[in-house]
Amino acid sequence: MAKGTAPGADRDWWTLWPGLFGKELAAFSHLGIVPRTVHKQNGVLILEADWPVDGQSAPMLLLIGYSPLHPLFRPAVAAPNERFERHQNPLSRDLCLLTQESGQWDSNQLVADFIQERLHHLLSALQARKDGRWGDAAKLEEQAADPLMPYFAPGSEEDSVILFDGQAALPSAPHGLIELACSPRSSQHNGAAFEGVLRQVKTSNGAALGKLFGFPVGPQDAQLITGRWVKFTPRVTTDSGELLRLAEEELARQAVLQGPSVRKVNEAARGSLSITGIVFPEETKYGQNGAGWLFLVTRRAVGDDSNGAAETRLVRAERAGKDDVFSRLPVAKSLQGKKAVVVGIGAIGSFAGLELARAGLGEITFIDFDTVQPGNSLRWPLGRSAWGRGKASALANFIADNYPWTRASFLPRRLGETATSCAELTPESGNVLAPLFDLLRCADVVVDASASEEVQLALSHYCKRFGVPYVMGHGTHGVAGGVVARFVPGAGGCFVCLNEHWKDKRIPEPRVDDAGTVIPVGCNAPTFTGGGFDLQEISLEIVRTAVGLLSDEKYDPGAWAVAVLTLKNEDGSRTLPRWEGYPCPAHPKCCGAKA
Repeated sequence: MAKGTAPGADRDWWTLWPGLFGKELAAFSHLGIVPRTVHKQNGVLILEADWPVDGQSAPMLLLIGYSPLHPLFRPAVAAPNERFERHQNPLSRDLCLLTQESGQWDSNQLVADFIQERLHHLLSALQARKDGRWGDAAKLEEQAADPLMPYFAPGSEEDSVILFDGQAALPSAPHGLIELACSPRSSQHNGAAFEGVLRQVKTSNGAALGKLFGFPVGPQDAQLITGRWVKFTPRVTTDSGELLRLAEEELARQAVLQGPSVRKVNEAARGSLSITGIVFPEETKYGQNGAGWLFLVTRRAVGDDSNGAAETRLVRAERAGKDDVFSRLPVAKSLQGKKAVVVGIGAIGSFAGLELARAGLGEITFIDFDTVQPGNSLRWPLGRSAWGRGKASALANFIADNYPWTRASFLPRRLGETATSCAELTPESGNVLAPLFDLLRCADVVVDASASEEVQLALSHYCKRFGVPYVMGHGTHGVAGGVVARFVPGAGGCFVCLNEHWKDKRIPEPRVDDAGTVIPVGCNAPTFTGGGFDLQEISLEIVRTAVGLLSDEKYDPGAWAVAVLTLKNEDGSRTLPRWEGYPCPAHPKCCGAKA
């Protein structure tokens, strides 16, 4: 049968499985409920039902939306006439009968039975909360926060965001000023898109409330803007004009007792662009409140301070403090004060460096002399925007722009390069190795992804001399295999020892595909064939090894010193990635001779 021609594959589920549809309706009838059909076409089935509830004289009106992919996906159930404090979307009135985790929905359960079971569970949890039986409520409901901010997100303008410290407390004052650093964003759909950072919350007199917030590295073109804020819990709506009206009403109410103060903050709402923040108590952890924010941006024609010609939009707010960002990766706390030097920013080193930044490494320096070519994009993390740029500088700048908690720098140099002319060599220039040695002495780990034996020998020698952990990794021709090795001061073996073990066959060398070499058009140096989807196996093991060495025992580095990767069988066929670990003791021809 031709692809896509299975009979009935594109039909509505109730016509594809009429027996299942009959069982669904019978389940309602068994509960004494007669559902009414609201919509039934184009894959969408919506029923309306009066649902009896224990202890209530009147039934609860429910709207039941079957998934177009029923029974594989969960239904949606809304209670349009109810206003629950929890477990209900305040906009759509949909009920949270299941958590968002996959695996919660049982595709063998009929929807009526599912509602009967889960609705009773939900109402019991709400009653326990109402009665103050918090222990009972915690047993009945998922112990997760129910924040308010996400419900406003559908009304936000595209590609804009304002970032704030999610750990900051709710301001004590009722209103005041805010200082934001705003920079434009590239967007195909919103020419006014921008990123804002809420740097400081202030009183109406300009006194700081809480700590100054910002990133170690920020955009060069950021513009400081003073806006206003007001504290109250708004009605949930995606109508930005309505939200601004509610903010104005609250400020007017507060002006009855604090007129001069409110007039000061309203001055910040004049001009061609103004930002109004609404701050409110929001559940950030189960049973614990923090500060939630909404931001309204009003744009006016230049020179027009009237409200009539203004356009107001809701801008998405996101928590972006250090604790907010790294809460998903506890080991990051042990990495934030650590420094790494990454040498060789090719197909392996680039991904390894990027992953170290993602993991929260405090500082990273890249060393590489090469430039990014269009052909590199097949196995390099950055695309067209980096073509023609130096690899080290392109990656360092990308990290500075996108992972601001990592300080990234670069040294555009070919290690070991020498000179044949004395014209540029002067005694005042100092030792040419001084910058490298300064970096090595300050590093907590050195990652060598150069795939150059000359570089490996030199770096491993000086890392041992300076007492710095050294991690080496590279792939073989055709990416048939690869190796990652680590050498820690005082551990015994070194990189030279590893090479001697390879010669003795005590540690197997990674498999090589001799056919996996190519000389690209216009290039005078051969390179190996292979894609990033294979080479990243090596990059990720480098990162796991480095994180293990840097994490103060918060992440297990593994018991091996050398990891050998196999990606191809001897006949060249692909095999699942297979890592084998080996110790690397001191070899008699190297470190062992001194023992």
